[in-house]
Amino acid sequence: MKKKALINSTHSIFNMSKKILLFTTLVFLLSSCSVEIRIDGCTDSIAYNYDPQADDNDGSCIYYGCTDPSAINYDSQAGIEPTDACEYTCDVVYYLDQSAWQFMILNGINYYQFYDYNGSNLGFITSDYYWTSPPNCIPQNDGSTLTATLSWFGNYDSYSALFSWSAYGDDVILDYEGTFVVYPNECARVELSSKKIQEYKASK
Repeated sequence: MKKKALINSTHSIFNMSKKILLFTTLVFLLSSCSVEIRIDGCTDSIAYNYDPQADDNDGSCIYYGCTDPSAINYDSQAGIEPTDACEYTCDVVYYLDQSAWQFMILNGINYYQFYDYNGSNLGFITSDYYWTSPPNCIPQNDGSTLTATLSWFGNYDSYSALFSWSAYGDDVILDYEGTFVVYPNECARVELSSKKIQEYKASK
């Protein structure tokens, strides 16, 4: 009887060892097969909607910048446009018609010097040439035209600007002054004529 009890006891210990080993193996397998949870969102720290908890970039990032393709700093990735985020440019060309040329000759004016609204010097045109049709904005190096590039800031829904200018002869007399609307990437043409001189002087 005692020998039989010893055999049963050994058998019980063996079965328990098998169960412990099976349980340990099962726990190991479950822990190694755990599902990794990832959070979708914007992972770019410079984006407007950056999510510090996201670890999977889902392409939802939104950036500050200019959304207007007509601006020189257009950003195709931008989704939010702050005030005056877009920079625009255009060209303006000044030229003489025949009457303005005659006025300069008769009054001994050799050139007109042009200034913007800030008093910055834009350049000059001489009394050596006049135009019978509007020129383009390609700069001329002979003094027959003055081409200036203007720049300003705005937004996709507010892209035009007002530009003011003045022109003084070499006699230091203000003969021309004006303001006009400019639009991005255009060639704005400003013709000088004796009629405009008369209209300007009559308004003062």
